[in-house]
Amino acid sequence: MSNLDLAEYLIRKAKAEGLLEDYKGARTHIPPTADSNAFLKAGYRIMAEVGALPREISLKKAISEQYEILHDAKTDEEREEAFRKLADLQMVLGIEQDARRDFYMG
Repeated sequence: MSNLDLAEYLIRKAKAEGLLEDYKGARTHIPPTADSNAFLKAGYRIMAEVGALPREISLKKAISEQYEILHDAKTDEEREEAFRKLADLQMVLGIEQDARRDFYMG
């Protein structure tokens, strides 16, 4: 029995036993997505519901802010310092993304 057949069987069994009568999302249809990051999106949605912010998102915001600082820099020293901080943030973001991919993809 495949996983889809097993899932369908368990859903039909739960419906027959009346276990899904009071389930709040029982009547809503969720269209399937063609995105390969469905689990990642689900994780981000759950984190958003509880108010948690993933480190990758906070790093992306910091990178965006650092681009603004780099754009507004007037002297060469300010530009160099802003660029150095931007490079550090981008490196940390890359490391975080690689670690996540290695963890979830095996």
